[in-house]
Amino acid sequence: MSQPPGATDRPIRRRFAADGRVRSGCLTCKARKKKCDGQASDLDGRCRSCVRLGLVCEQPPLRRVPVRPPRRKARRDDEITSSSKDENGWRAASQVAGSSTDGDEDGDEVAEGTGTLAGSGSYIPDDSGSWDGIERVLLRYFLDHVAPLCSILQQDGNSFCSVLLPMAIVDPSLLHALFAYASVHVDTASPAIPVTPEARIKFESQVTRGLADAIKNNAVTESTIACALVISTAEVIGGDTSRWLLHLQGAGHLINHFGIPRLLRTSDGAFLLRDFAYHDIMASLSTGHRALVNGVYWVQDVNATVKSADSFMGLGHHIFTHLTEISAFAADTADLDLSSCSDRRSRETLRAEDMAQALRSEDLRLQVDPTDSYIKALIHHAEAFRFASLFYLYRHLLRFSDAGAVYRLRMEDCVRQILHHVSQVPSNLFCEIGLLFPLFMAGIGCGDNTSMIQYIQNRLTCIETWTRFKHVGRARDLLQLLWDNGRTDWELMLRELDWNLSFA
Repeated sequence: MSQPPGATDRPIRRRFAADGRVRSGCLTCKARKKKCDGQASDLDGRCRSCVRLGLVCEQPPLRRVPVRPPRRKARRDDEITSSSKDENGWRAASQVAGSSTDGDEDGDEVAEGTGTLAGSGSYIPDDSGSWDGIERVLLRYFLDHVAPLCSILQQDGNSFCSVLLPMAIVDPSLLHALFAYASVHVDTASPAIPVTPEARIKFESQVTRGLADAIKNNAVTESTIACALVISTAEVIGGDTSRWLLHLQGAGHLINHFGIPRLLRTSDGAFLLRDFAYHDIMASLSTGHRALVNGVYWVQDVNATVKSADSFMGLGHHIFTHLTEISAFAADTADLDLSSCSDRRSRETLRAEDMAQALRSEDLRLQVDPTDSYIKALIHHAEAFRFASLFYLYRHLLRFSDAGAVYRLRMEDCVRQILHHVSQVPSNLFCEIGLLFPLFMAGIGCGDNTSMIQYIQNRLTCIETWTRFKHVGRARDLLQLLWDNGRTDWELMLRELDWNLSFA
């Protein structure tokens, strides 16, 4: 058959092979450098990859068509200005969402070498007011500001990111827990970020639903445990005095269900164990109850040499092993007083003396660089915990021991030692976050010494100012109530206030 003239000159229109990659793919898949099928779900508009991984499916923004002035042709530079305005608007939003790999350009960083927040933040969600907009903002805020504050380490403190974020990619419940955590902290640290109560309720509801489904279906994983820990810690820094303990107890049940040996098999599981152990031990000291899990369960080798600092315990790993015994001793002898059976009081006093001697003589077993200034600060951090633990033990012995005068003298020495070691930790250093328990014990034992009281007040105020952790303010307020009323019975005061206070 003959072809019409010029048919052979027409370019042949070819179709690319269907390999699953489309130009209209979502921005989430593009950021992950993965193929996107481009098929939006009828349910929520997400592509199949984002649905499978439980990710927010971010679609490219619609471009506006510039309005041309009537009766004259729009100048090209006007078009460029209008187009670049939209592109810059999206670029600013994507930088807030963390899609920029060149570092922060808005100045909201944690100042290097200190714990001070360098900027107040310019995180503004998109005009649409969608949940996705505020979620992107909160995730970026968590990475930049909250995660570094979760560790007492000056360097490599972002293990929270390296452990929790990979879990959150495949577990939407944990991702919403991070949103909730950031939303609690942002209230006081950066009020320019508008997080509505409805948004926070939505995040917490997603976490609760995920935890309930995991327990119901017997599908508890490491990320399930992480959810409970994150929510508990979020309640703590928000100044809560009741719910945080319930979440921590829930995390303890999940750990026992999942199995400590299974957690120790992976580095992520061991990290979660140390996280829980630190908060569990601090909670046992402030509530007067036994630790939820017994023994030194968070490490493979109890007597191992300390070669590097831990995110939670610093260089005081071996000091914390004694704290678990002290909290158990306090729980066992809570019913004793000077009118109790003398034989039992004598036995328990000898038991406490053995514990005190072991704690006083405990070697930190360090294999670290002693000339490093930050390592020196961490050593003083560990020593402050040693003497705060001794003070806690001696003070408990005053309830039923006949040698009250001896223990009061020892407690006075412990207070001096605590304040000496705390003073060697520079202000705004990250490990200062871990000094709440030593400072509180020193506040209980300083009596009416005005200079000590002023120093403790100033140090706690400094910690609260740069961390924005409200539970530090709760501890300072409790000390102030005790000082104003000439009291030292802080456990009774907590019961009167109906508070559960965390020292973590």
